[in-house]
Amino acid sequence: MRRGVVAVLVLAAWLGAMAWQARRVFFPAEAQRLALGVRSLPPGVAYYAVFRDDARAGWAQLEVDTLPSFSGFLVRDRVQLDLPSLGSAGRSERASEQYLDASLNLDSMILVSVLGADTVRTTAVSVGDSIVLLTDGRGRPTGTVAISEPVTTAAGWRLRLAAGDRAETGATYQAVVFDPLAGGARRQEIRVLETSSLAFPDSADTDSISGIWIPVREDTVRAWRVRTEAGDTALEGWIDEDGRLVDGQIFGGLRVERTAFELAFFTRPGAPVLGSQTESGVPEERE
Repeated sequence: MRRGVVAVLVLAAWLGAMAWQARRVFFPAEAQRLALGVRSLPPGVAYYAVFRDDARAGWAQLEVDTLPSFSGFLVRDRVQLDLPSLGSAGRSERASEQYLDASLNLDSMILVSVLGADTVRTTAVSVGDSIVLLTDGRGRPTGTVAISEPVTTAAGWRLRLAAGDRAETGATYQAVVFDPLAGGARRQEIRVLETSSLAFPDSADTDSISGIWIPVREDTVRAWRVRTEAGDTALEGWIDEDGRLVDGQIFGGLRVERTAFELAFFTRPGAPVLGSQTESGVPEERE
């Protein structure tokens, strides 16, 4: 009788252990799910045409790279506007380097804003979970932003949405996002509106008659249409399964469309010949 009880207890313990293991593998907790998803996010570069209303206004690129030992990500984000087309001289550019930790929270950020001949450089560094320290281009403190929890960035929450692998139509998420232009952090509500497949040009060639760049091949991705709201500001965009924008609104009333490298950089009025390096800072194409 006693042996039977022991056998039942051993069997129950074994079944419990197997159930716990199965739950751990197939139903990971949110932190575990995110950690696994973060490791699956691929590095890469995306290129964009930038529009103000329906008029072409410039180009943009987003580069995501992994840091050593899966310790986080480096995100480079660059938007350059052709100011002559907007009725002003010179150029306007916003470029940032964002260092995100393994949970896609902000470690530090360098933001450079150019308007004509004026350049402003700002550095933001998270100090624990309490403040973000701001400094100018010479390393002098310019202010602090009080926070009560870790903050991320616009690129960070998009990557987190993809890494979490739980985006479903109708789902709502929350994120505290640091805005370097406003010098503050705001809680955003992120709502998934729908899921669909989107196509965009991923290679181009010159037309044999006109000599202009035309798309020759498309890539199709699965994407979510997402609406973000923070106070009285609302933006919508399509985000693919790698956490990159495919089409959507960004800051300052601008909209981006993902496209091939050549169509992003060499279809503007007065654009340089492919492969040349100019003062506009057109980068080399990267795989």
